[in-house]
Order: sequence, then C-alpha cells, then structure tokens
Amino acid sequence: MAKQRTSGLIQTETSPLIKTFSGEGKNVILAMTGTSGSIYGLRMLRALLINDFNVDLILSEYAEYTFFKELGVDLKKTNITSLFPEILIQKSTVTFHNNLDLKSEIFTNKYVCSGMIVVPCSMGILAGIANGEAKTLMEKSADYAMSYSKPLIIVPRETPLNKIHLKNMLKIMDGGGMIVPAMPSFEYSPKDFNDLADHVAGKVMDLLINQNSLV
Repeated sequence: MAKQRTSGLIQTETSPLIKTFSGEGKNVILAMTGTSGSIYGLRMLRALLINDFNVDLILSEYAEYTFFKELGVDLKKTNITSLFPEILIQKSTVTFHNNLDLKSEIFTNKYVCSGMIVVPCSMGILAGIANGEAKTLMEKSADYAMSYSKPLIIVPRETPLNKIHLKNMLKIMDGGGMIVPAMPSFEYSPKDFNDLADHVAGKVMDLLINQNSLV
C-alpha cells in the first residue's frame, strides 16, 4: 500500500505540544540557517507568534533557498499571515534583518532582548557562535545574548555528529547557552511532520519561558 503524503504545513492542532505563555511586548531573536530542517524554523516562528512575541527574524544567505526547496515556502514579510491562517496575529510583529548587518538596531540601547533561538542551526554557524567569531548578525546576536545572560537556545540539525560538533556544543553550554537537538518524540502519536516539529518548538518554548519567568 502506498504511503499517503502529509497534507500541507498548517493543518494540525498543536495546543498539547506548545503551551500558552504571555509574550506580549517581548522581543525574541529567531535565526534560521540554510541547513536542512526548515520546518523546525517555520513551526518555531508559529509558536512565538501564537504566544504574542515580537520576532526579530534573521535568515542566513541560504535559508530562503532551503525553505523553498523543502517546503515550497517563500518566506517574506508580506506572506507571514498567509502562512498561518489558523492564528490571529494581533499583538506580534515580525521584523526581518539582514544577516550581514552588523550595525543592526538589535544592538542599540532601545532594544530589550528576551532571548535568542537558532533553528535549524548548521554546524558552521554553531562553530562561529561557539568560538565567538561574530562575523554575521546571527553570530554577533548570539554573542550578545550570552554576554548579557539572555537565554540562547540552539537547535542543531546534523547527523552523524563528530567530536568537533560535540565540543562546540559544550563550549556554547559552558558559555550559558542551551542545546535542544532536533530529536522529535513519537510517544504522543504525531500525525505529520508539523507535530514532530511542534514538539521540538514546544521544548524550546519551555526553556525560553523558564529562563524568563514569562508564564
């Protein structure tokens, strides 16, 4: 019997997988690299918008390509609401930032950061964060988050892992960051890829909230 394809990106009910939090007025930096697993980034964005966070979105040079190749999605400011028609985006904003803009408003005194999430995170960006390179806006923002003791949550998407990958993850954890591998659970009988990605997004949200006491 042929397997049925999953029906779209936004059909499943995710309330059991993503808890409700009060993020109104709070800013979270969400970075998405071009590594495979773009659905994790898309569902993470949805989770933040559900909870009324303002999202400062950074896409790497290859993220847009990967989004279109894997999901058929052209991620732009003009189509955010059409990507998630099942939710009302009323108290949230999504601001796009160029990954090469090292003079971003993110680093002004006016900006108050409640945390940063990198999902999916390539091993290249992970290495840059671990070694404090700050050559891109993603790396510099992560460096900023750790310097000011803000929650930094990395969702690496790579297998198999080698010792260099593991050492870099340990460096990030030693610096105060947190690692949530893209390892979805099957114990709740997921219906499709959305549920699998939402489970990971829910774990990230739990860490973000616990660090900020935003319940």
